[in-house]
Amino acid sequence: MLRPHIRVLSKVAIFGVLAFSALGHVGSAGATTGPTKFLADSHYKVPSGLAGRFIGQYTLKSAATGARLSGGAMGIEVNEHGFLYGVGQFYGYDAQGHQSTWTATLYNFRQSKSQVMTYDLLGPGGSALLGRIAVTRAKSGDLAGQVTFPNGHFAIQWHKISSH
Repeated sequence: MLRPHIRVLSKVAIFGVLAFSALGHVGSAGATTGPTKFLADSHYKVPSGLAGRFIGQYTLKSAATGARLSGGAMGIEVNEHGFLYGVGQFYGYDAQGHQSTWTATLYNFRQSKSQVMTYDLLGPGGSALLGRIAVTRAKSGDLAGQVTFPNGHFAIQWHKISSH
């Protein structure tokens, strides 16, 4: 005769196996809607040779005081339609000195001048233009240039930490 706590554990184990096997059958159904597309195609297509030089992960190395940024990171890649895009996370402070954290979609990459890559910082849903970054790439992969916000243009530098 099984002890009461062993009977309970046995029932829990059997229930777990049955539940897991039932989930396995439910999980085999395929999705019917596919991925959601929330951004329209970019207005610009960067040649693949140039685009490859900007793909990677970066951390904020420095930003002018007026930009009110104290840190940040961004990742840039090529989407399934062949356009450069990415995401950025920014740490900073407002005019009163309160800390803030915000994210932006990096989109509409374009070569604006010789060796200068410009891209937009878009808000949630890809609609609001929060700012714009224009940078040149050093041989090390680091980026340096300007960020433009409603309150002005500010020097900014990014350090490349990965090419993936």
